[in-house]
Amino acid sequence: MKNERSDFKYCLKTFKALSDPRRLRAAALLAYAGHELCVCEIVDALKENQYNVSRALGALCAAGIINKEKKGRWAMYALARKRGLLARYIQGLVKPAPCCSPVARDIARLEKRLARREGGVCVIGCGC
Repeated sequence: MKNERSDFKYCLKTFKALSDPRRLRAAALLAYAGHELCVCEIVDALKENQYNVSRALGALCAAGIINKEKKGRWAMYALARKRGLLARYIQGLVKPAPCCSPVARDIARLEKRLARREGGVCVIGCGC
C-alpha cells in the first residue's frame, strides 16, 4: 500500500511537471538530441528568455525527468535515462517525426544551433 502511494505521488509530480508547454517542449528537445544540451542551446531553440527556460528546466530536474550537470560556466541537461516508459513517451513526441508544429520549429532551431558547436561542445554561451 505504501509503495502504491509513492508511485502515485511520483506519477502526479511527473505529469504536473510535463503539463506546462515550455517544460514539455524542453523535454522533447532533450529527447530529440539524445545527448546533453547546454542551457543556452535550449534557450535559443525555444526562443524564450533564459530565466523562463531555467525555471522550466529546474522543474523538470525536480521531477526527475532530466538531469543537470555543471561543466565550468555551462549547465548541461539531459533526459534521465532511468525513466523507461516516461522516456519512451517523451521520445515519441519527436521520433520518428515531431508531434506538432511548435516542436518541429524548436527542433529546426536546435539543429541550426547545434551546427555551431565546436568538437561537439557548445562554445557560444548565451551571456547568462
